[in-house]
Amino acid sequence: MVSTTSPSSHPADCGETRCECGQLIAKVRGQGLELKCKRCKRIVVIPFSSIEGWGAVTP
Repeated sequence: MVSTTSPSSHPADCGETRCECGQLIAKVRGQGLELKCKRCKRIVVIPFSSIEGWGAVTP
């Protein structure tokens, strides 16, 4: 998996992760990550508790 970050980080976008091209990748919402399917446009929320190793990460 390739991980990219935007060099320009804006305070208003602190809950968003964008590619270098500006495309929104994910949003941090409440207790999980919000992702939008590019094909059907459905929004899926992945709870932090279901992400392996998430407990080891401290913000």
